[in-house]
Amino acid sequence: MKQYTKAKALLESLRTIPDYRVDIGKIRYPLAEVLFMVIFALLKGNTKFKEIFGWMIYNKENPILKKIFEKDKIEIPSDSTLHRILTNTDNNALEKVFRQYFSNYVNKENIAIDGKWLNGSDANGQYTNECHKAILNILDKDTKIVFAHKFMAKNKTNEISALKQALEEDDIFSDEGQIFSFDAIQTQTEILNNIDNNGDKYIAKVKNNQKELKEKIIETIDEYKKPIDSYSFEDLGLSCGKKYVKREVEVFYSKSTDIAMYYNRFNNIQSLIRVKKTLTDPKTKKQTFYTEYLMANFKTTAKDFYEKIISHWRVETYHYHLDVLMKEDEHIAYKEPFSIAILESFALNLFQLFLNANKDKKLPTGKTTMAEIKRTCKYDDYFTIQLFEQE
Repeated sequence: MKQYTKAKALLESLRTIPDYRVDIGKIRYPLAEVLFMVIFALLKGNTKFKEIFGWMIYNKENPILKKIFEKDKIEIPSDSTLHRILTNTDNNALEKVFRQYFSNYVNKENIAIDGKWLNGSDANGQYTNECHKAILNILDKDTKIVFAHKFMAKNKTNEISALKQALEEDDIFSDEGQIFSFDAIQTQTEILNNIDNNGDKYIAKVKNNQKELKEKIIETIDEYKKPIDSYSFEDLGLSCGKKYVKREVEVFYSKSTDIAMYYNRFNNIQSLIRVKKTLTDPKTKKQTFYTEYLMANFKTTAKDFYEKIISHWRVETYHYHLDVLMKEDEHIAYKEPFSIAILESFALNLFQLFLNANKDKKLPTGKTTMAEIKRTCKYDDYFTIQLFEQE
């Protein structure tokens, strides 16, 4: 007999979330059960609010849910009640449950951090940045699992302050020796110095938002002329707009005074990295050239830097899956979008865990990919519930 041990454990964790409704004794739709059903509905491919609600109505006699809830009858809230629940759930309490659930699945050694617009967070459907809210996703690059979020109350311009707050939270970042990768907006003095002071490592992009620093890096690299190490890789598959991509990574070791004395706000810059990217159109053979600059507070080989730079894009891939598989940007009904964003991360992480363990196997619908996992869930409740039981 199926026990669904981990699914029931998740349900118990969800029960720790305080219910915003006043008269608890008269509640017909327990908050934990509603949230669990939303995760299940998302796994089944029901991404829009009306789809989630419709799935819940259709599955009030679902034998798997009855067994997990230990009930003979499941009460389903009205669409307006469901909307109020998703809008008013305590985001911080739900986030705590999320972090605890996935803490055993991640190493937190190689971490990528990036913000994402929640483009449907204006209840009036007005697609303007001033109305949108955003979320900071913190991803374990080794497992491709997001293990924490930080909420940005107004818009993505708060990404820097959200990251500063995240770095102070012990349950997110606790051990020395972690390696962080950032996009250019997060290349800020206080952030990088705090990471360095904590005994951790970083590799950070430098763009025109740090124009003076970028110019000094280019000047220093030009003075060195020859890199300490270099590594090139040509992607024979089509990417970056269906083009062939060649990357050459060059590493220049900084003598601390080269950058730090000129731009003395940064404590410890050990390596300067130049990435030359060439895009070739397979039809016209036209080539386009790009150059990126990064800096790091540690030294390693050019190949290792290349792998760390490439792996940062896993957080971008995660955002892509949120938009394509979870249809996150199509949600326009939530004034407070963070609860549904966390629940979407629950579902997407469960897909990713299955992919990590079964990437060389085939599903009934074809090769194991994120899209095929979602498709299999759509037609198979027993497959779906097993995603909660993964080791």
